Amino acid sequence: MSNLRQAFRSARFRVALPFMSYEVRLDDLLGTKSADERIAKLGALKEDLEAAVVAVEELKQEAEVRKREADELKDTVEKLEEEKSTVETLLKLPEESFTRVLTRASAKGRVRGLVEGMLVGFATGVLSSLLVWYVTK
Repeated sequence: MSNLRQAFRSARFRVALPFMSYEVRLDDLLGTKSADERIAKLGALKEDLEAAVVAVEELKQEAEVRKREADELKDTVEKLEEEKSTVETLLKLPEESFTRVLTRASAKGRVRGLVEGMLVGFATGVLSSLLVWYVTK
């Protein structure tokens, strides 16, 4: 019987949760203390474990909220990436067509500039000729 008591003295009762572990010596629970003291210790142990369970539940709820927010952000990023690729394809001009557009614009500009220059030159030539004719008359 004494061997059994020594084995109980060294033995421990352990309750482990993800974020908390509670350990009590079996000798404290089964010792020579009164039943009221043992019941009080078990009640305190129960309260501690219930508080730990409540804390774990709160952490679980918070993690679920964070996961939902992360999923929403992920969906938003995916939509933005799709819109970005769509905009890039719409704005993308092949190099050849861009070069053609620039060539046409500069060619039209040269022709228009030449025509304007000819008109201005003709008008100033006519005016200067009239002025010389008037002065030499």
